[in-house]
Amino acid sequence: MNTMSLFMSVLALLIAAFIVYYQYFYKQKINNDSKVLSILRFISLFCILLLLINPKFEENYTEVKKPNLFLGADNSKSITYLEREDKVKEFRQSFLNDQELIDKFDLKVFNFGSGITTDTTLSFDENQTDIHKVVDGLNALSSDQPSPIVLITDGNQTFGNNYAYMLSKNPVFPIIIGDTIVHSDLEISRVNVNAYASLDNKFQVELFLNSNVEARIKTKLLVERNGLEMYSSPVSFSKEKKSAYVSFYLAADTVGMQLYKARLIPFEGERNLQNNSYNFGVEILDEQTEVAIVYKVLHPDLGMFKRSIESNKQRKASLIPISEFDATSNDASVVLLYQPDASFESAMKVLEEKELNYLLVTGSHTDWNFLNTVQNKFSKKTSGIIENVFPLFQNEFNLFYTEDLGYENFPPLVTSFGEIEFIAKHEVLLSQRINDVNTGFPLLTAFSENNAKRIVLFGENMWKWRAQSFSDEKSFEKFDLFFNSLMQYLQLSDRNQNMDLFYEPVYNANESIKIQVKNYDSNLNVELNSKLSLQLNDSVAGIPFYIKNNVYELEINNLVAGRYKFAVEELGADKKQYGTFLVVPFSSEQESQSPNRNDLERLARQSKGMEFYEDQFEGIKTELLKNPTFKTVQKERNNLISLIDWKWLLGLIVLSLSLEWLLRKYRGMI
Repeated sequence: MNTMSLFMSVLALLIAAFIVYYQYFYKQKINNDSKVLSILRFISLFCILLLLINPKFEENYTEVKKPNLFLGADNSKSITYLEREDKVKEFRQSFLNDQELIDKFDLKVFNFGSGITTDTTLSFDENQTDIHKVVDGLNALSSDQPSPIVLITDGNQTFGNNYAYMLSKNPVFPIIIGDTIVHSDLEISRVNVNAYASLDNKFQVELFLNSNVEARIKTKLLVERNGLEMYSSPVSFSKEKKSAYVSFYLAADTVGMQLYKARLIPFEGERNLQNNSYNFGVEILDEQTEVAIVYKVLHPDLGMFKRSIESNKQRKASLIPISEFDATSNDASVVLLYQPDASFESAMKVLEEKELNYLLVTGSHTDWNFLNTVQNKFSKKTSGIIENVFPLFQNEFNLFYTEDLGYENFPPLVTSFGEIEFIAKHEVLLSQRINDVNTGFPLLTAFSENNAKRIVLFGENMWKWRAQSFSDEKSFEKFDLFFNSLMQYLQLSDRNQNMDLFYEPVYNANESIKIQVKNYDSNLNVELNSKLSLQLNDSVAGIPFYIKNNVYELEINNLVAGRYKFAVEELGADKKQYGTFLVVPFSSEQESQSPNRNDLERLARQSKGMEFYEDQFEGIKTELLKNPTFKTVQKERNNLISLIDWKWLLGLIVLSLSLEWLLRKYRGMI
């Protein structure tokens, strides 16, 4: 209490005493009642005045804070696969029973798998392990005082960021669980195969095999379909030869999704058999679309056309000089004519007469006198001046579905300046803009007549659009989908399928299974107004689709391992498509049959901790008790206490006033 507060408190005492003296003793008859009443009144007045003054008192005390010790036990299935459940429980119980550790540390016990849980019951049923997330979370929970993190784990992380090189503000002490002896193992690490193949052809399969064997081992590679052997080959490994590359061809002899299983025959005593097999699928198509790109002048656009077209695995593009192109014998479904001149005369006449579909690209090298003569659907009066034209997207276009790729940011195309006149009925997808002026002339347009479909692009340097799209999206996917929609429009005259399915042929157990559908109306345009349903394995109940990003989509979870057939049906219409996929038994926790000692050691060194093994409890106990980093902190605290916070003082005032009133009432003084 400071001097002023002390002075004011003494003054309050005197004032209360003076008032009581004046009321009860000055020229008053003194008796026992007046003495009692004076005392009660003095208490009330003095306490009220003290509350008004509100003096503050300084309280000094000592706070002792022990360092935290975070003790985490791995609760994932990998501990069960390593047969170390008892070791984990035993090691954790050793901590809980040790009085020296309990006296020095504030013990925080938890389990972990995909995250941290305060439930200390160990069931070893977690399907995932994320050690990086666990250490990150504990660092966030800890105070500024160094707190050791003890993790009883095998170190096998199945998802999340790599923890080996993470920065932890607290030292980590891994307790490495499991047999650290590295067991010999065989593995199919990767399979390369195209997603699609053409019927009655062969498709290539590439397999990459690894091992860590020390002695020479002979085994056999098998590839099976529906339990039947499709390919086999002997394979050998040794200390000098720990990997193998196998390439072969399989026959595409059945239309539809074909599921294959590659597997290595295990050698005697091999423990981890899960990575000996690899499932993959190939969609066998009864035809592949051929696109002929016919040119006279070389240009970067030609390579871009080929790459964009072949980004769709069902299409193959060929670059053919006009001098080698025979329109009468060529069997391409679609033809792309690049900047034609008089040398294209015979080819264009055949295309016009046979009503074959083509994409025509014009530019600075196009002979417009020839082009105006060889066909009668459109014409252009050109001045010979080369002009840069920018694209303007037209929302009214509805011959096929496409979206605005952000064309206003695309670089200009090069074309010869002139007025374009269309005789055929057409729809404009992109129009021309020169500087800030919308010319109204088409830049990219499509039209059809009888059984023939045509698309015309009035400009060169489309390769710059693909580059700009990659710069904007970090991927060629959007632009390639746009360009392939042009190919699809030209190809659809032969289409006999009104629904496309998109899904993976093989899924792992516990993985979400996503199936997407593109549905087409009678004009073969993408439509989004129907109700689609999926029946799985001939089940009566259907699973409805929802619309997402302009496609129908659904997800199925928790399917057990097995082969599944499904049908997608449009309700109220006679439209149905079928598919097949495989769910394979898989546990990422079972992939490793030994602890990840190397990463745990790196984590310990990086965080200035130390690694220990499952039989070294005394070692880690000694380290934790003797490590000077982990100290109990003693802090002197000063706390100012206001008198107004004393609730008992208010109670004393109420009590004294109440007693005074009752006494006066009893004596008949009020």
